[in-house]
Amino acid sequence: MACPYNPKATPALTASQPQSTEEEKIPQPPSHYFIGNLADIDPTSNTQSFWQLTDIYGEIYQLDLPGRKAIICSSYELVNELCDPDRFEKAVMGPLEETRALLKDGLFTAYPGEHNWYVAHRTLMPAFGPMAIRKMFPEMMDIASQMILKWDRFGPDNEILCSDDFTRLAFDTIALCAFGYRFNEFYSKDPHPFASQMAEVLIESGKRASRLSVENHLRIWSAAHNRENVAAMHKLCDELVAERKANPNPEVNDLLNTMLNSSDPVTGEKMTDESIRYNMVTFLVAGHETTSGTLAFLFHHFLRNPEKLIAAQKEVDDVVGDSALELEHLPKLKYIKASIYEALRYMGPIGLIVKRAKQDTTLAGKYKVDSKAQLICNLKPFHHDPKVWGDDADVFRPERMLNGGYESLPPNAFKPFGDGERACIGRAFTEQEMIIAVTLILQRFQVEMADPSYSFHIKTTLTLKPGDFKIKVRRRPGKSLMVGIPGAVSSTKSTMHTTSDKSGPQTSTGNRLTVLYASQSGTCKAYAEDLQTNASNYGFSATVKTLDNATERVPKDHPVIIITPSYEGRPADNAKKFVSWLEANSSSKILENVSYAVFGVGNSDWVSTYHRIPKLVDQLFEKMGATRFTATGFVDVKYDIVGPWEDWVAKMWQDLRERSGTTHEIQSSELQITMEKPNTSTNTGDEGPDYIVVKKNINLGGGDVGLVKKHMEVELPEGVFYRTGDYLVVLPSNSAETIKRVAKRFNISADDVIKISGTNKAFLSPGSSMSVFDLLATRVELATPASQRQIEALAKATPEDQRTELSRIASEGVYQSEILPKRYSILDLLEDHPACELSFAAYIDMLKPLSPRQYSISSSPLASAQFNTAKSHAQQTTLASITYDVHDTPAWSGNGRIFKGVASTYLSACEPGARIRCFVRPTNAAFHLPPDPETPIIMIAAGTGIAPMRGFIQERAVIASGGQQKFGPAILYFGCRHHEKDFIYAEELKQWEKDKVVSVRPAFSKTGPPGSAKYVPERIWDEREEIAKLFLDGAKIFVCGSASKLAKSTAEICKKIWLEKNPGKSDEDANEWLDKQKEDRYVSDVFE
Repeated sequence: MACPYNPKATPALTASQPQSTEEEKIPQPPSHYFIGNLADIDPTSNTQSFWQLTDIYGEIYQLDLPGRKAIICSSYELVNELCDPDRFEKAVMGPLEETRALLKDGLFTAYPGEHNWYVAHRTLMPAFGPMAIRKMFPEMMDIASQMILKWDRFGPDNEILCSDDFTRLAFDTIALCAFGYRFNEFYSKDPHPFASQMAEVLIESGKRASRLSVENHLRIWSAAHNRENVAAMHKLCDELVAERKANPNPEVNDLLNTMLNSSDPVTGEKMTDESIRYNMVTFLVAGHETTSGTLAFLFHHFLRNPEKLIAAQKEVDDVVGDSALELEHLPKLKYIKASIYEALRYMGPIGLIVKRAKQDTTLAGKYKVDSKAQLICNLKPFHHDPKVWGDDADVFRPERMLNGGYESLPPNAFKPFGDGERACIGRAFTEQEMIIAVTLILQRFQVEMADPSYSFHIKTTLTLKPGDFKIKVRRRPGKSLMVGIPGAVSSTKSTMHTTSDKSGPQTSTGNRLTVLYASQSGTCKAYAEDLQTNASNYGFSATVKTLDNATERVPKDHPVIIITPSYEGRPADNAKKFVSWLEANSSSKILENVSYAVFGVGNSDWVSTYHRIPKLVDQLFEKMGATRFTATGFVDVKYDIVGPWEDWVAKMWQDLRERSGTTHEIQSSELQITMEKPNTSTNTGDEGPDYIVVKKNINLGGGDVGLVKKHMEVELPEGVFYRTGDYLVVLPSNSAETIKRVAKRFNISADDVIKISGTNKAFLSPGSSMSVFDLLATRVELATPASQRQIEALAKATPEDQRTELSRIASEGVYQSEILPKRYSILDLLEDHPACELSFAAYIDMLKPLSPRQYSISSSPLASAQFNTAKSHAQQTTLASITYDVHDTPAWSGNGRIFKGVASTYLSACEPGARIRCFVRPTNAAFHLPPDPETPIIMIAAGTGIAPMRGFIQERAVIASGGQQKFGPAILYFGCRHHEKDFIYAEELKQWEKDKVVSVRPAFSKTGPPGSAKYVPERIWDEREEIAKLFLDGAKIFVCGSASKLAKSTAEICKKIWLEKNPGKSDEDANEWLDKQKEDRYVSDVFE
């Protein structure tokens, strides 16, 4: 096809917007006959649908929903206006109205003006006053201590489901403080029936609100089950009231006594038994849901931002120490309270506040609002309005709530507890309860994610909470079993663990050694397990742990080895807390007497952050008093991932043995494999939940001028979402062709069943049976370049009269000039040297774990949400796409071999309906579209590096289709080879340019239309005046492509433009300027 673009630059475009008039129509997505906008709403989480539609339609839009018109307001300006009590009042509609089957006219669900609400509210207000809440402190400590002791009792390997245990905490606390009743949730495995019944009612209420009325009438069985649950809960409440009446206890300080014995100060009425029942259930429903959700969100934030966790823990240590928490401590825990408030702001458990106009009115001076309409305050975007919260509104930063920050907020800017007289009556109760719980947890435990790669998603009932979010806790060094428990004997405070932890597997008796690793792809973990496996050969007994596991517990009585990578200049997920702890204590000497060594893993493509984290850890250890026992080692995974490691390990063992005085004779051990023939063919498939469905996998072209490029779309699991610019991480399989090569070389069958022993490498599953196919397909890298030492091992396994060539290529000069550049794998060398008698076990022991591959997502979630009606309930699902090259070219190692990329070959073979194992990983926080859509953006990409840029442009296109948002200019510089053969997404880009979403500036290195640019940097230089002006106007630059080509040349051309605009400045000044821009305005996602 002909190139759809004029080679001359088109102006950077801004999407056109409708002109304002005095009265404006409220925007609305296209409505459908009979169902209105029901298809735009996820029936399991309407709140998340409102967030998504806000991104498209802006601060206000309306929806036609079953039985009601909803107007969603998301800016501070609009929500502030809705908080005017003279014009607007609480509306009990939708899911809230459905819960009246359970709560009737209780405080949470009463209609405006209902008499019983006023009686209950005035009666109960004194019971929720500051002094009354303070008197509940012992009961709150009682329940929180039960949770703490349970966690301690179950040990550091126990996985704690936050939504479960924090719900138990809140549920038991409310029951004890409000009614003097113990559900004893921490003494039973299963939830109390009341809790289960309540959860079912809340879920059903949400579903009923999202259905058409005719469907609700037809769902006879679910309605009957709902009535049974409601009746059972009411029965328990009635029994508690009857028991208290029969056995009055006026000395008890709880809400039940208040409801039974106090009178409304205005009317003199007492609450009826029915009103007491409904409010008992109300306290349990509203109180337990909000508290448990907030605590779960808070700990997710803490563990994603460990420097905040360290700051909170330091405050607990300073204020409480090892003493039992007392009332006098609570006002001093300011950072804890600020963290709770910030978690509520960022994303609280209450997603919406629903209002209605008392009479027909006008909103924002231009939108007519009917008094029957449901007015929804959309709290997440409201609490992220940059006009109130600043440009870092999407960052979790408790400090914004300190030093007068909270007090200086404009009126009605913080609404997680509701609004006006209908705001949460139990706010002081839940704040005190949460401060107690957080303090006791941080006083006693180091907290870590059970799964550091946890993908955040939301579970929705009546409220929001993190779905499936699990943590682990480990008692801090020096903390006694009863630390912080009222009445217990305090332990001596300790901030440093002085003896090593004896937990974990140990290979043998001998000198102790701890190996601490950080890893996301598995490489560093494999290094650590390699050391553990071989430690006994050198006279040591090694324990392997993650770096986060060593927070506050770095051993001093034996050596420590640290193996860590650097990801875009940041720690791996399972090292974030440890690094934050080091930084927070960097001025101390708490690591004195620690003997350590560091090995760093990195990729030199990331020039500015190459090995940043291992170097930082090394420097901080030395600064904090530790002693290095061997020189720090580094490896560049772009080249030889094995050789530098082997060299460092050899020197490390030598230095360690000399330093420790070990005289143990060096031994050797070998991985062992036992093999047997299967009775039946082994099934290597896996239909587990980690596998997701491929919806599309199409060829984009490019094969005539380079690598074939393909576009794949997958359907993400329910509840899993992503932001534009995030990654899809794929766990591939080695190709059947490569597996056949291995099986042929060692004369084995892929169906043979093997069992591996004599190693601690977890990726080999020692002790478990598996097929050869499973081992070779999913567990090991087969194409990693061989190291010098591995070639030496091949030579030794070859008869002496036939090893000359192997010995030659193992020499330093030949290896560096002939072998490493051509990326010979061990398998390549074994095929080229058939006389080599290396065993299959020895071969497997040389291999590294199969690493996941990371791809930039090339779509926007705003464009890919859809409903899946094939399941038992309608469910909104999200598609994610990736754009990838298929590596299928002659191997550099020659001999007729074809190099097939592991992941791209795996992906390319997938047909629609196939299942692949992958998950979403957030990108560098800066590699996202600016929060203000009017900020100009300049996108620079080549080849499949267009992936994240396509997502950005697609998102702008979807938002533009809503017709409400104003955009700043957007330019895409896109490098291709041929204007007809690999200009991928050309038609899409042409349409988006026609829609004024982006200005596309292609360059064609091989063949382009007459007058077109050849290379992207050349075109940028030709258009430098426009680029410089956009940058001065605040533009953000995104770069995605080859690190050694596009990224390098783009950086150079940007510095060249800056030098031209700043005469007299040096190259060093230009480098310093660019480094500063890379903090937030010049962001790159590069690859090789």
